[in-house]
Amino acid sequence: MLNSEKAAEIISTQKPMDKSVINRVKKTLASKGVKIEQSAELDKYLILAGKEAVVYSDNTIVMHTEVSASGFFEELIHYGQLKSGRAVYGDNINTVLLEIEAQERLIKYKKAYKITDEEIAILKSNLNEYKILLEKLQGEGE
Repeated sequence: MLNSEKAAEIISTQKPMDKSVINRVKKTLASKGVKIEQSAELDKYLILAGKEAVVYSDNTIVMHTEVSASGFFEELIHYGQLKSGRAVYGDNINTVLLEIEAQERLIKYKKAYKITDEEIAILKSNLNEYKILLEKLQGEGE
């Protein structure tokens, strides 16, 4: 849903995720064979893709070096969705439903995730856009 300009703005204006938390999560995931990759080169790729982070494969998550708390935890939610078998490649309705689920979870647990009010405003906007998209996709399927 983010375009490259919006992703660049979010990254440049939002408070980056606490690096100590990222490192703890990296260590925990590494013990399970999962890598969180971050680098200046990957930052360029992510901005071009309009993302703060992306689940690259079933054992690799790519995150911007200045990822926000919402971007960080959203990608962990998506990783969990993938590992549970709930993510269906090529199914647009499924993808939108999982995005809605992630946005709602981030908003619900904003204090636990230490998500800023600015990020919450973006999440609510994204959630609204996903709900509109879901209605459109469901209408096309009829």
